[in-house]
Amino acid sequence: MMGLSISRNAMLLGLFAVICTGAIAVINLVTKPLILKQEQIALQNNINELITIDRYDNNIIDTCFLVVDENLLGNNTPKQVYVATKNDQPVAALIQTSTLKGYSGEIKLLVGIDSHGEITGVRVNSHTETPGLGDKIQTNKSDWILSFDGKTYQAEQDKIWDVKKDGGNFDAFTGATITPRAVIHSVKDALIYFQKNKQQLFSTQPNCGEQ
Repeated sequence: MMGLSISRNAMLLGLFAVICTGAIAVINLVTKPLILKQEQIALQNNINELITIDRYDNNIIDTCFLVVDENLLGNNTPKQVYVATKNDQPVAALIQTSTLKGYSGEIKLLVGIDSHGEITGVRVNSHTETPGLGDKIQTNKSDWILSFDGKTYQAEQDKIWDVKKDGGNFDAFTGATITPRAVIHSVKDALIYFQKNKQQLFSTQPNCGEQ
């Protein structure tokens, strides 16, 4: 009897585990498209904020292509790049990048850089940083992210690309240094990536819709 009871309990536990695993899989299946959709909406909104309409005359979304650079763009996941043009001449690249060096998970960014290597703006596409502290990277929480506007990168001035606590030129948040440090380094790397790949970025054909 005892053996039968143990066997029955083991079967019930196994069945419970299967049900739980299945439920988690279904939840992930349902929520993943919703998360991706929200990220795309945020991306579209950010594009509209990073370059003013008077500076370009093309449909920026249609220029989307994918790039990969594990060292300078955060990881080996393909990142989207968009190109703004005017009179068929490139005026800016909008580059997705990310960092896992924040306080709580991945921070996804969109960095706008004009043809002269000057930042037109930076926006956060998604993050899971601590509310009230790390979330100050959002424009609806503070104007800190606007401090990148107009910045350029020169190798001889590399040290300024850090929080003031580490000898750089950027403010941190009260009680939170990890998040702004991670974002600063990520934006700097995006600028370096642009400098190294400018010609290619402004000549690559759209491929985001390819399977």
